[in-house]
Parts: sequence; C-alpha cells; structure tokens
Amino acid sequence: MSWTANRKKKERFYKRKGFLIFCLVCFLVGALVLVIVDQLLDSYRDTADEYELSRIGEVEEPSLILDRKGREIGRMFVENRSKIPLSEIPPVFIDAMLAQEDQRFHEHNGVDWIGVGRAVYLNVKSGGITQGAGTVTMQLARNAFDLLGEARREDWSGYERKLVEAFLALRIEEDLHEQLKSEYPDEGMRKKVVKDQILEFYLNRVPFGVGYYGVRSASLGYFGKEPVDLDVHECASIVACLKNPKNINPLRHPKNNKKARDHVLNRMALEGMITEADRDRMLAIAVEVSPNPILRGKSYLYERIAQDAHRLVGQETLSQGGYTIRTTIDSDIQSSAESELSAQLERIESEPGYAHPKHDGYVREPGKAPGYLQGALLMVDHSSGEVLAHVGGRDYSDSQFDFVQNGRRPIGTAFLPFVYAAAFERGISPASLLQDERMNNRALMVGGTEGVVGEWGMEIPAPPYEGQITARRGLAVSKIGASVRLGIDVGLEEVAKTARSFGLDIPDERLRNRMLIGWNQISLPELTLAYTAFPRRGKRVAETFYVREIWDSDGHPVFTSNHLDGNPPSVTACSSAAAFQVHSILNDVAERGNLAEVSSGLSETPFEGGAKTGTPYGFTDAWMVGYNSRITCGVWMGFHKGSRKAIHGDAFAKNLAYPLWQEAMNSTLPDFRGGEIAQPDSIEKITACRTSGMRPTRYCNEAVEDPHTGALSFRSTSYDEYFRKGEKVGICTVHGSAGGFDQFVNEKPQREALPVAPVKPKAPLLLGADPYLSEMPSLAPEDQNATFFLIQNTLMVGDRVRGEREALLKLTRPPRFELPADE
Repeated sequence: MSWTANRKKKERFYKRKGFLIFCLVCFLVGALVLVIVDQLLDSYRDTADEYELSRIGEVEEPSLILDRKGREIGRMFVENRSKIPLSEIPPVFIDAMLAQEDQRFHEHNGVDWIGVGRAVYLNVKSGGITQGAGTVTMQLARNAFDLLGEARREDWSGYERKLVEAFLALRIEEDLHEQLKSEYPDEGMRKKVVKDQILEFYLNRVPFGVGYYGVRSASLGYFGKEPVDLDVHECASIVACLKNPKNINPLRHPKNNKKARDHVLNRMALEGMITEADRDRMLAIAVEVSPNPILRGKSYLYERIAQDAHRLVGQETLSQGGYTIRTTIDSDIQSSAESELSAQLERIESEPGYAHPKHDGYVREPGKAPGYLQGALLMVDHSSGEVLAHVGGRDYSDSQFDFVQNGRRPIGTAFLPFVYAAAFERGISPASLLQDERMNNRALMVGGTEGVVGEWGMEIPAPPYEGQITARRGLAVSKIGASVRLGIDVGLEEVAKTARSFGLDIPDERLRNRMLIGWNQISLPELTLAYTAFPRRGKRVAETFYVREIWDSDGHPVFTSNHLDGNPPSVTACSSAAAFQVHSILNDVAERGNLAEVSSGLSETPFEGGAKTGTPYGFTDAWMVGYNSRITCGVWMGFHKGSRKAIHGDAFAKNLAYPLWQEAMNSTLPDFRGGEIAQPDSIEKITACRTSGMRPTRYCNEAVEDPHTGALSFRSTSYDEYFRKGEKVGICTVHGSAGGFDQFVNEKPQREALPVAPVKPKAPLLLGADPYLSEMPSLAPEDQNATFFLIQNTLMVGDRVRGEREALLKLTRPPRFELPADE
C-alpha cells in the first residue's frame, strides 16, 4: 500500500471527534476557572477601588505651625523630601532606574504581564519567591497608599498584596488616561504624558535610604549635588538603593552599594543606554559620597519647634500628618528680628576697615563653618515663660548651627549686674563709693601681664577716670576698674555663687579675677533668663516653652502646655531689694549711662525697663540684654568659632547689638508695652549726695566750668537713691560736718571728716560783701532743681558745714573779717 493511500485512510487528529470534545471540555473548564478566579479576585479588585486616586501626587499631609495669633508660620513634614518636576531629573537617571526596575515601562498599562509570567515560572522552578514582577506603577501604588502597612493590618500574604498592587496600578494608568483624554486626544501623546506623570510621582516619593525620600533629597544627601548635576555612575548608585534602601545606601554601606551600582551599569549597557566602554570605565570608579543634605526646616525656629513637637507627642504620632501646632511665637516680632538682624550685620560689614569675611559672596565649603559675622536673638515673655522670637543665626542655608541652642561666648560687661547684685546682697548700696582709678593688668591677666587695664566698658573713645564714684555710676557706665575692685572686695566665691543663682554656668574650678569682666562663656538663653530676675523681684524664669497646644486632624487637643496660667517655673536668684536696686541702675543706663546717646530711638517712652550692653575684652563679641515689665530680650553678635581680632575698630556693643535690640523691642508694641516696675516694700527712696553717698546738706553742690566761656556755675549733687529699708544713712561728710560713725551707710566712713571746727553764726544769714561770688545752694535732687540763682551779696553758712571744696574756684584775697566776741 502506498504512503498516499495510508494517509487518506488515516484521518487527521484535529478532525477526530474525540479531539474536538477534548478541546470543548478544556475551553469550558478554562472558562469556569476564569470565572472562579475572577470571583476570587473580586475582593482584591474591590479593595483597589476603595483608594482615592486624586491623592496619588500628594507625598505627605503636612502639620501646620501657627503663631500665637493663629497665623501660619510654617508646615512640618516628617519625611526629608523636596519635590521637583520631571524636567529637573536627568534622562540618564530615568534610564538607570528603568533598566533596573521596569524595562517595559513604556509598553505596559501598569502591569507587565510578560514579567508576571516570567516571575511565576522562575518562582515555581525555584520553589520560592525570587522574582517580584513589580512595575514602577505598582511600586507607586504601594508607596502612595502604604500597601505594606495595609497588608500587615489585614494579614495579607505577599501574593495578596501583589494582587491589590496590580489592580491599583491598572486603575492609576486608566484614570490618568481618562483625565487627559480631552487635553491630549492623540493616544500616543497621551500615553507619553501619563507615563511622565507616573515617573514624576514615583521619583518624588520613593525612599532611597537614610531618611531620604525622593530623588533630590537622595542626590543632595549622598553626593551634595542637584540631580541634574549627577554623573552616570552616581545616578546608578542612587538607583541601586531602591532594591534595599536600608542596606544598599552608599553612606552607610558603600561596598554593598558599589556591587548593586555595578549591576545597574551592566543593565544599562545591555539595554543600550550606555556603551560598554563607558560601563567598563565607570565600574572602576569607587563610590565616594559628599553629603550636603536638605534639612526639613527652613529656619532655626522651625527646627526648634519641630524638636519640641516631636518630644511632646512623639515622632510616630506626628508622622501621620494633619496636626496643628500652635506656638508662642509672634510672627510680626519674629519677622522684624530676622530682617533687622540681616540688615544690621550688613551695615557692620560695610564699615570702613572691616577686615573679616563677609556674607556677600560667601561660597560654602562642606564641613566648614562660615567665617562671616553672625548674630542671634531670643525674646521671652517673662510673665509666662513663652518665647516670642527665636533667631538662631544669620543664614540657615549656610549654617544650621543654632547659637541660641548651642552657642556660648564671653559676655563681657553684661556680667557686671551680677557683681553688683552680689554686693547689694552683702551690705553695699548703690550710693556706696568705689575707687575709679587705673588698675594694673596683673589684677586681671587679660591680653598680657603688663600695662593698665583699659576702661572699654564705657564704650567711648577716651574714657576718663573719675576718682571716687558711687556704685550706681560704676554700673551705669560699666566702669571696669571700679567694678573689679568691688568684686574683689565682695569675694570671688560670693560673686560666683550669686551668678550661679541667676542661672549662669560658672565653672567650679579655680576662680580668677577676670570672671568679674565676663570672661566665662555663657549662652544666650542663660543670660536672657538671668536678666528676667530684675523686673520679677529677684525671681528668674527657669524654663521657657515654644508650643502652646497641638491638635490632631479632627481638632482634638493632644497636648496643652501647663504653663498657660501666666505663672512660669521660677527660681529665686536674689532678694527683691537687690533686684530692684540693680534694676534702678539698669534703667539709668538708657537715660544717663552708656546708652544715653543711642536710646532716643526707643518707641516706649518713658522707658521704665532696664538695659545693659556686653562688650568683652578685645571687642570680639557684642551683647545686648534688656527688658520692660513684660518681656526680656537678648542679642548676640560675633563669630561661631570666636575670633582673636575685634569685630572692627569701633566695635562697641551699643553700636552693634543695641540697634537690633531696639528694633525688636519697638516691634512688640502695642501688645507688650511695659509699665512701671514697682518698688518693693523692702526698699525706700532717700535723697543722697552723689559725692559722698550720704544724706545731702544744703551745700551739696559742685562747680561746673563752661568750656567756652570759663564761667562757673553750680549744680546740686543731690539725687534720689534706693536703700534697703532701715539702712543707716549718715549726713554728707564731704559738704557737711561728720557725726559719729554710726551715721554712715557702712561700718566705715567712705571718707574721713576733716578735724575743722564749724563756724557758729549768730543769725541764719551773714550780711555783707560776698568776695567768693557764692551761689544759693539747694537740697533738691539735680533732676528736680536744674536752675540755680546767684546771690552776690548774701552768704549762707549753715550749722555743721565745713565749706566748699572746689578746686575750680579762683579766689581773691577778701578783706579782713572778724566776728564779735560772745557776750
């Protein structure tokens, strides 16, 4: 039988009846399986349908930061991220990412079915899960809607989560196509725009390790570059992190990162994205990082508030987003302080002869602090402990070092009030006499061992020595020699003890005299809070706070400060009497002290608070601290690492730090206008003579020569002084007669009385010629009696008076005068 006959006799298999029945059965079974599978998948499809796709581009719901009046001053994001458009991401980065994550990204509709089939085959073959087949769109769905967290909560298996991801990915691409259909009728163009949007969403969202989210954060965090400036091998290093951000990031695991990076480079070469020669060259390059990360805050204040908020309610709680954080900050005061700080520092840098680096033209060097002039400000409502303004530095983008929180520098003459407070607590009064004479530098040992200690505290070009002065005068104009002598007399241990009670960190090591001129390094909060004791009757604010309340997204309070009752935690620094005595002198500083020339710009008149500059030896820093009855404000200017050179040739704190302090205080009006700081019951006001520090006589006057005409006039040396109630105050021994020693302020008289018998007149007035051209004396304080009248023919001689002691008088010989003998 021939082959042809056999073929005809044998019927083809696909025409056999049995085969057709088999195929029909298979089809029915397959259809049934599909129906069953579709029903089984319905629950996962339904789960995917529940997610709100309109939020696909939202990377995180922020928490709002409000000031004390409810105005928004910032937004808090937990994740370190900075969104950028796709146009700012280099194409080579996208190529590297797709080479590793999704080679058929531009061909599929959200799920790579070829990849799914390959993954199923390889997983079955290996007996485990070795392939994931996750596309970029599926990864976007997983990260955007926290499907990993959902899987833990719902106890899904890995396959179940993948199913939800797949359905959600299909929905994402389909939804985007629908949204763009009218705008892009051409299907090809529309698909490209959809894919670009997905890439932008994805690359701004996904984690790259070490807390960096999104490509820009990772680019700056690992290599200190904007994404557009990345080299190809750096792009590959960042892309490699996607597989395992924790264990492959180049910052902590450079070896793991290089291995994964090289795999990405090989994939790019296989896909034709780079040449094999370029691949081989880059494989030989080591992974070298140069971190310059984005910090979540945009200012020192933001970081300080975020730090407190995390401490108060926990980072995990805040990571949910949607919280409202109401702070103690006044945004008007804060903005004014920030802008005025920048403007004042620029003015200082423009001074002739300024020799330090300037902010203008500064080029940042990784790991190196800026060398230009810095400044900081802290303002506190001392009636409540609330911080009203916090400026930690000059430029947050250049340096994140917050001087308010971390800085310490010598405070110079701003330390003097604590020297005087220690003295007032130990029997000295503001009227006590001090010796204002030259002091050998060996007493202080600053700037060398020889020579004379300068009087830089007065902040004038040629400060004079005034001989004997009152303690009030010594503090009001920051007399260095007189204040140091006072501190030595009181005792270094006593001064240090007092300073510590004010909250200043004075080391327990061997004390030296230079402590008295503010040699120790003190922080701005320490100094500012120390000064709160003077308007608060000796009780300093011990604790400040920045956050008043925190509410969740539903408006429910999750934190409320327990200090909103206006009674902040406080510590007794000194007695109310000593505090008021120091305050009364600090009030003089603005009117008659070393700020008299510059304080006219204060809007609060009369100014009933206190103020004090701080100039250290060498003019390397400038401080200013002051207060009214409501607020205390401290200012610092200098260099983060210090300097051995003066800020500039005329670097007095009244010219550097005071203008910023003044503008900050002016910006608080009218909300924080001060009032009178009441005199405590333990203090009484007594008229005293500034020459002797005692009760004045009618002859407590001083001659003043007109510098132009040479004419002499007389003015009263009387003024109102504050003594502790019950303190013994004797009669002036300079212009009047001395009594017993028990009349004096201290146990020993400030000056010894001359043993001259007083003249005993028979009547209140001696009539006759007055060869001395004397003036009518007055017992009124100087500020209450500024006019004096010349009486040419009348000479008043009071009982217990020793006579004038004025060297300026040029006397002519008078005619002989005799008193008649007593009858």
